[in-house]
Amino acid sequence: MSWSRQRAEARIRKFDETAPVIQIQRYEEDYLPSYELRRIEARRLGLGDAADAPPLFDLPDGAAILVDTVQVYVRALNYDEVRLQDGLETEESHARGLAFLHLLYSAGDRVVEQVGGQRVDHHGARMHAVVTEPRGDASAIERVEAAIALAEDMMALAEAAGREFLSELGLRPRFRVGIDIGRCVAINSGRRDEREPMFVGPAANHAAKLAAGNREGIYLSDRVRALFDLARMKDIAEERTRPADTVELGRLRGNASGFRDGAALTQARLERWRSDVRDQVTASIGASAFSFHHHTPPLRTIDYDDLSPSRSIRMQLVSIFADLDRYTAYIDRCMATGQIEQAVRLLHILRSEFNAVLQDDFSCRKVRFIGDCIHGLAAEGTSRHTDTAASVTLAARCAGALRSSFKLCQQLIAGADELGLAIGFELGETPVSRIGIRGERAVRTASSLAVRASEEMQRDCGSEETKIGPKAYAQATPAVRRLFGPGHKVADLCYDDVETASNGPRVAAAVGGASASVLHAAPAIAAPARAYHDG
Repeated sequence: MSWSRQRAEARIRKFDETAPVIQIQRYEEDYLPSYELRRIEARRLGLGDAADAPPLFDLPDGAAILVDTVQVYVRALNYDEVRLQDGLETEESHARGLAFLHLLYSAGDRVVEQVGGQRVDHHGARMHAVVTEPRGDASAIERVEAAIALAEDMMALAEAAGREFLSELGLRPRFRVGIDIGRCVAINSGRRDEREPMFVGPAANHAAKLAAGNREGIYLSDRVRALFDLARMKDIAEERTRPADTVELGRLRGNASGFRDGAALTQARLERWRSDVRDQVTASIGASAFSFHHHTPPLRTIDYDDLSPSRSIRMQLVSIFADLDRYTAYIDRCMATGQIEQAVRLLHILRSEFNAVLQDDFSCRKVRFIGDCIHGLAAEGTSRHTDTAASVTLAARCAGALRSSFKLCQQLIAGADELGLAIGFELGETPVSRIGIRGERAVRTASSLAVRASEEMQRDCGSEETKIGPKAYAQATPAVRRLFGPGHKVADLCYDDVETASNGPRVAAAVGGASASVLHAAPAIAAPARAYHDG
């Protein structure tokens, strides 16, 4: 398992040649008519699942749909109360945690499409959804009303289902919601059987930031407040500290509150859920439904279709997050200047290369793309045990290769030089499963303190930085620890640096390609020729 400049450059050029021709379509005027024709044809051919797919879920690779959205993030705040036992992760606590996520994901998906919305993804204890109906500028207020209904209905159903299916936890879920409104570009960011709708644009990023915090409530962007003539906020810091009060929420519910009986809807949905569990249409909810096994590395051989609550993985592994820095601002400029095709095409190429580095070069496993970020898993070892030091070295090599491939993309692909890449990784016992509503909407998940920490490591990085988590650092070889220094964070860490530190310059040159940085590398015992970043 290795990275080489020559192979990566050839691969990137191939991705550039084969990247889909991006067709920008307006949702209402261009896309929906063709979508309806495809549904009619699917029904004629007896393809039920294709006929019933949500409009923006399974987009063609080259499609980029301009659509007016309300972006909704719903995040459970007390997830750690479930997945920790006396402050620690155990097999039992991970089973409880996955059961809690299973409940949250099922509740979200049972609500979202009934209010004119669509689930984009689930990540940890957070659901991202969009509302696109009713269409048109004149219906913006109604879309926000639907978004409020979505959030409140999901929270109510999750609480009722918790009492029904997870009563032993004695836990009332607490939630924080972020909502913004704005035009986004909808694309598909997945492949084959791992289709992943994605909505890129400032509104999605802003709503996610509003949902980040530890205080309950529904947090509204200033754009939403302006639409309803509510008190305005001076900046996002103020937006994040002031949840909507009862009067403001009443105004946002608007006409919808006049004909909805939320309690009755929740009970009807819960009864349908009970029926689905009884008839085994959906998996039962409870910690006892989860059983774990160790997956023999390499992790690339994980087949998510084989996973379920009763066939889940739990093992020591390294979680890796690599996030495109400044992409939201970049696509905002492209939307303003009519260059959306370039921004979407660039994302296709970058994601293809990042996925290839993870899975082809190092036999790691992608979990999913989350916004403009890729989440992957790495491990070395046997059928019984993980070799933690080797796993951390593998993750460091993979992180360096991601940086090296990104630098090649910056040289070869238009627009890539406007972006940065922040990388974080951490080691820890992590369950991996496929949960939520059965079928194609079931969710691939890897959720642990290590996953959360690796995402935090990435967020703590600038555009050219990589950060190693404390547990990974403690288990790393001396060579890897020297790479990151006392602050656990380093700038411009490329593949050749890791190979040189671990194996010496000759091996790095042979494997990575004889670049200038390798030919003039310092001895393996030396620290890399860059400044450590204390963090």
